[in-house]
Amino acid sequence: MIINSHVHVNTDENYFFYNDYGLKRLLTEIEQNGIDMAFPCLNPKIGIFRCPNDCSMTCTFTVLGASSQPTVNNNLNNCKCEHSKRHRVCVTEDDGKLILRCRTCGKLILETTIDPLRRYNLDLINLCRAYRHSIKPLIYVSLCTATIQAEINFFEKYFADDFVGFKLHPWNDQVSVANFKFHSSKPVLIHTGMRELESAKNAVIFAAQNPEIKTVIAHAATLDEEVLKKIATMENVYIDCCPSSFMYDSKDSGLFYPEEILSPEDIYYKALDFLPSGKILFGTDSPWGNSENELAVVRNLKIPESVREQILFKNARDVYLS
Repeated sequence: MIINSHVHVNTDENYFFYNDYGLKRLLTEIEQNGIDMAFPCLNPKIGIFRCPNDCSMTCTFTVLGASSQPTVNNNLNNCKCEHSKRHRVCVTEDDGKLILRCRTCGKLILETTIDPLRRYNLDLINLCRAYRHSIKPLIYVSLCTATIQAEINFFEKYFADDFVGFKLHPWNDQVSVANFKFHSSKPVLIHTGMRELESAKNAVIFAAQNPEIKTVIAHAATLDEEVLKKIATMENVYIDCCPSSFMYDSKDSGLFYPEEILSPEDIYYKALDFLPSGKILFGTDSPWGNSENELAVVRNLKIPESVREQILFKNARDVYLS
C-alpha cells in the first residue's frame, strides 16, 4: 500500500503557478504509479494571494529561439517594467478582520471576517467526494488569529468526514506559526523552508504549544539537525521528506540545508539518522515533485522492508486515519 500524504491540486484556473494541475491530473498520477490513497490540499498559489502589481500576473516576454508567441512572465529576471520587484501579499489582522495587503506597494487586496480560502476548500471537498475511497483532502487555512479557530471549527463541525487534516503555509501568508495556539481534532501539516518566517524551528514551537495536535513538518524540516533532534523527543511531531528529487535538483530552492547531501536518497538517510522510522511520511508535493520520482527514491533506499512500509503508508495511516 502507498499513501501520498502531501500533494497539491487546483480547484479551477484561478492559480498563478502550476495552474493546470487539478484533480484529474492527480488521479492519473496515482493510478499510473500504484498509489492507493492521497491527501491533497490546495495549491497555495491562489490568485487572491497575488498583488495585481506583481508583473508576473500581466507582463509577457518572448523566449529567444522559441516561438514568437509571448508567454506569462513567471521569471522576474526577464522583466524590465516598473514593477520588477516581486510584490508579496501578506495576511494581517485588524479589528477582528483578516486583511490581505501587499507588503511591497501597500495595496489592499481584501478584508474579510471569513477566511477567504473557505470557498476553495469547499470546492476541493466537493471535487473529492466522488473519490472518497482514495482521495481525502487537507483543508488549507490562513494564519490569522481573527479567523483560524472559527475556520477549524466550521470544517470540523460540518465536514468532519470529508477531510483528514489542516494545512498551514507560513511563507505564503507571510506569518510565522510560532505564535499560534488553537484546538483541532485533526492533524496539521506545516510548510517549512530556510527563510525566517517559514523556519522549521517555528513549526517545532507550534507543535510544543499544541501538544494535543499531531503535527507534520514538511520538507524534511529543512534537515535542520537541531530541529530533527527536538522532533525525535516529541510524541506529536512527524516530518515528510518531499519533494526529495526536486529539493536535491534545486538546491537553491530554499527548502533545506544541502551540506553533505549527495543524492535525493540522502535526504531520507539524514532524517533517519536523527528520527525513528515511525516519524517519516511519504509524499510527493506534486506538482513541484511527482510520484514517479519520489517513489523511485524510496524504493532505492537501503533500508529494511518494514521501514519502507512505515514510510510509504503506515505512518500516514497512523497520523491521519487513526
